[in-house]
Amino acid sequence: MQTPGHHLLAAKGVPWVAGSLLLVLAVAALYLFTGAAASEPSRTPPPGADDISFGPADAPLSVIEYSDFQCPFCAQYASWLGSLREKYGDRVKFVFRNYPLANHQYATIAAKAAYAASLQGKFWEMHDLLFENQKEWSESADPRPYLDSYAESLGLDLDRFHADADAQSTTDFIKRQAAEGKQGGVTHTPWLVVGDTVVLPRSLEEFDKLIQEAL
Repeated sequence: MQTPGHHLLAAKGVPWVAGSLLLVLAVAALYLFTGAAASEPSRTPPPGADDISFGPADAPLSVIEYSDFQCPFCAQYASWLGSLREKYGDRVKFVFRNYPLANHQYATIAAKAAYAASLQGKFWEMHDLLFENQKEWSESADPRPYLDSYAESLGLDLDRFHADADAQSTTDFIKRQAAEGKQGGVTHTPWLVVGDTVVLPRSLEEFDKLIQEAL
């Protein structure tokens, strides 16, 4: 399985080293401009039955991410999380929670598309497409044709996809996750929790080490 960031870098013709440098700079900027929390006890809810997750339900460790599909930092971290899901998916439960930011005009509609895809068993596939192609749909005049094309490429029933994306239950799910996150101290995206500790690793290697130590 290729990690989410792979196709984006390849499509733009960015050398691996340059891509890695951009990621390091992005993480540094996240620390600088958000006053990012790290290594503090988490106050967000533990994984629940209605969470969107990857990995065993009874895994000894969970990794929770509060994310915004239009957030460029989240797109960068998506590549790391893809690698970690591949490596630890049989031992760690990876949980995705929505936290669309108010300054991102298409974040909520993208979250609705991902949730609608989840109802047809294709959340992670849509998740990867949204982050891989973030620039394409987020800078468009209307993201809906792009979201439809992603749904079609995944073989989704489009009528059901539209109905589920527009359903009040979908809106309620996203709003509830965001509200619980805010109540639990989430202030920016990505907001990451390994076990019961808020973290913000600066590299894939550091993220990997945090998981290994928690296991």
